[in-house]
Amino acid sequence: MMVNVRLLGYLTKYSPTGKETFKLELDPEATIGWLLGKIRFPPDVEKIVLVNGYQSSHATHLADGDEVFIFAPAAGG
Repeated sequence: MMVNVRLLGYLTKYSPTGKETFKLELDPEATIGWLLGKIRFPPDVEKIVLVNGYQSSHATHLADGDEVFIFAPAAGG
């Protein structure tokens, strides 16, 4: 299956293509955790993951055509 991935801001440096947006072919049983491992996203980097606009966890299963957004949490005060 194919999913669309978008790494926002400085997280683009973890893109396997070097681009902010890329397509990634995954096994049908893939989860967010599996996707992060495939692109070698460091586990200690803070991130928020949305799948089709909904916040997701490492256990979230993916489906063909899903839109995955990965971005850093905002900080401020």
